Amino acid sequence: LQDIINEFGGAMPQTFGVPVEEIVRGIKMGVRKVNIDTDCRMRMTGQFRRIAEQNKAEFDPRKFLKPAMDAMRDLCKARLEAFGTAGHASKIKVIPMDDMAKRYASGSLAPKTN
Repeated sequence: LQDIINEFGGAMPQTFGVPVEEIVRGIKMGVRKVNIDTDCRMRMTGQFRRIAEQNKAEFDPRKFLKPAMDAMRDLCKARLEAFGTAGHASKIKVIPMDDMAKRYASGSLAPKTN
């Protein structure tokens, strides 16, 4: 992800995240919270830089946003498929905002330690 940023004018130092294969292994061992925000931001930034470099006269933000959003969507799709979570949206029970507000107000969602 950082290669495309640097290829098109970025100066991002070499960084190493957790490889997808290791995240998948962690999920199989019980990990239930995975963050992919940095990958999403890097994917979008790379696309912004690529478009700016390849189309120096471009100034319409829509010309930057569409490919960047497409690239991020593709990354999210690949991650959700790799993590085994694709296709499970119908299993999520929607909780109305008013009900969530009541839960917060009652303290039932307050963190508890033993």
